[in-house]
Order: sequence, then structure tokens, then C-alpha cells
Amino acid sequence: MSLKPEYLKALIATERNGSLSAAAAELGITVSSVSYAIRQLETELAECLLNRDNYRVSLTEAGQAAASYGRQILHLQSSLVAEVGQISSGWEKELCIAFTNMLRSEVLYQWISEFYRLNSGTRIRIIREVYNGTWDALYDKRADLVIGAIGRPPHEVDVQYVPMGRRDLYLAMAADHPLTVLPEPLSMMQISQYRLVDAGDSSRLIQSSNVTVFNNSDQLTVPDLFAQKEAILTGIGVGFLPLYLIENEIGQGRIKVREVVNRESSVELFTCWRQSGRGKALEWFTDRLLQSDCRAQFI
Repeated sequence: MSLKPEYLKALIATERNGSLSAAAAELGITVSSVSYAIRQLETELAECLLNRDNYRVSLTEAGQAAASYGRQILHLQSSLVAEVGQISSGWEKELCIAFTNMLRSEVLYQWISEFYRLNSGTRIRIIREVYNGTWDALYDKRADLVIGAIGRPPHEVDVQYVPMGRRDLYLAMAADHPLTVLPEPLSMMQISQYRLVDAGDSSRLIQSSNVTVFNNSDQLTVPDLFAQKEAILTGIGVGFLPLYLIENEIGQGRIKVREVVNRESSVELFTCWRQSGRGKALEWFTDRLLQSDCRAQFI
């Protein structure tokens, strides 16, 4: 069976326009060519595809099914040509970036906006990872590029990484939380009397190592730092957050931060990717990330 694309296009145009002549005008061919194409399809499929008895041409039930499948076939053919051409040009079909909200996401989206101007055809997918989930995403191949991996990188020959800098974390609480009236710095004993709100580690393969854990008997675990901030704003607990994420709420008087005695709360951040299998899209982002001034934008 040979369902030629031009035959399928003739059938679909006929369905859309309701006449052979209108279909011919749309396709820029003769009416006889449209009629021939449809008869060839009918011969191939051994089914009548057109109701020819009415003044306005319409498709039979079999013709409607053929037109529906024809659109899918043409779309797949077009996708095949585009994907093969894209691969041969060196651009990936998709680039997945794992990102932590320890960093400023507006910088990443500005970069993506600039990347789209290249018209490379590469689709970008962003996933959110927390704590060791950042490294885990790279090793599990859920991500091609990780921006904001937390903690010292494990040893692996194929992985290239560059330091992004350190992010200080501050003990944050709602403005009316009981801890706000106590003198600073707060002790761990004082903090442990209240519920701790923290983001859960998204790692699937690497053992969790949450950098902000206290020995609080009551702890609420949420998906990410944004959820952590929202929970803290309700007053149900306290938690450690980067200053950039809560500076507006601090200015509005909705959140207060407090010093903690003998407690340095900060995380070291990296960007990382695999050396093998690099395409042009990954190179575009990593070329920028290798520049210290570009990396500093995220902090």
C-alpha cells in the first residue's frame, strides 16, 4: 500500500472545502488531479471515500476516518523530517534543565528568552529539584544541565562542574511568631520548641542530607522553598530561607529574620553537566555558565 502524501492532502482539502474545485484551488492543482488522487486512495483502501451523489461533495464515514488518519500521517512525516534535520544540525530535540530556587529564576528565564531567538527548534524543559535532588537529577539522567546543585559534587569523570557561589540562609518566621520577641541570637534549644518548616529533599538515588535540620520534634516538610515561604507566612512554623526570596516580605513587615547562636547556615552551589553527548543547546548555556560574571547574576 502506498498512501502518497499528495493523495492524502487532496482528500483533506476536499473535506475542508466541501468541493473538488475549491480543494484544487487551495492546493494549486487541477480538479482532475484532485479527483485522481482520491480515486487512487479509494483503490488502495478498497473503500468509497466520497459521497458523489449530492451537490456538495462530502466524505463518507470511511473517508472521514481516512482524512483523520491522513492528518496524523502527514504530521508524523513532517515531524520526522524536522527531527532528522535538527539532529544532523547538532541541536538537541529537548534540553532539560534542573533548577533550584536557591537561585534567582528570573535570570534563567531571561537566558531562555535569548536562547529562543536562535530558532534552534530545541524544546526547553525546566524541572525543580531540592537539596541532593539536584545532583541526583544529573546522575539519573532526568536533567541534562543542573543550575544550583547543592553541596560538594561527588567524584565522576564525565561530570563537569563550576562553582556558583554560596547562599546564606536566614531563620525566618512570621512577624507575630513568639520567637520574634526573644533576644538575639536565638539558641537551638529555643528554636526546637517550635515547629520547623523545611523543604524535602527530592533525591531518589542519593542519601538525603538536609542542610537546615534541627532536632525539632514537630516538623512540616513541603515540596520546595516557595511552599516553605508560604507556610512560614501563615505562622505555623519557622525555617531557613535565602534572603532574596523573602526580602519583599521583610520590607512589608510580614516576615522577620533572627540570628542563631553558633550556627552558620549557608550552602555551596554549583552548576554541572555531563561532558559526553553535548549538543549545541547545552553548549550555548554552558558557555555562559563558564563565565563568572554570568554565574554571579543568579546570586
